[in-house]
Amino acid sequence: MRRLPRDISPGAAARRALLAGALIAIGIALLAFVFAAGLGIVAFVAVPLFLGLLVWIVVETMAKGIRRRRLSSAFKTGARESRAP
Repeated sequence: MRRLPRDISPGAAARRALLAGALIAIGIALLAFVFAAGLGIVAFVAVPLFLGLLVWIVVETMAKGIRRRRLSSAFKTGARESRAP
């Protein structure tokens, strides 16, 4: 294996540094694409699941609210007292 020459011009050193930086940036970009694709797959499953759970919570909350309103209106009209023995 051959070593890089030590006596190089400042311009050549700058180009090597630029090449090294570009290769590192490409590697980081490829890693980001791989992780982003994985996150996209997770989001593809997670977003519909989250929306379904959100709808479930809203329906349950509305059902509890309707039930409470019916009970409170029954107490206000005296319906419970009319059923007493």
